[in-house]
Amino acid sequence: MMHPDIAEQDDPGMSAADALCFLTPDLRQFLADLYGAPASIAQAAVQLLPFGSRSALLSTGLATADGSGSGPAGETGLWLTTLGFEVIAEAAMPAQPDEVDRLTSVAAAIVAEHNSCR
Repeated sequence: MMHPDIAEQDDPGMSAADALCFLTPDLRQFLADLYGAPASIAQAAVQLLPFGSRSALLSTGLATADGSGSGPAGETGLWLTTLGFEVIAEAAMPAQPDEVDRLTSVAAAIVAEHNSCR
């Protein structure tokens, strides 16, 4: 039986790792920070996101809209899907060592280029 705070979802069509690629770094960090929170808290937190972030969650299947317009200003509420909770867990996972090495190399190249322009 599905938890009442988690929206039912059709076939997501993508994995949590794939969905993360479509999210901005800020939104990935926001979701990572929700890891371990009760489902009701995570659901409440996504209601506070700006329109663009909410749209990203909807378009990737991480959330569904209730469509009722029952919010305080008549807005539509979001419900995180199973995939949404999987993405929260994936976003909270530490980076793999090879990814850290790659990002370190990219950062070093950017710093070197910046310093050569002085």
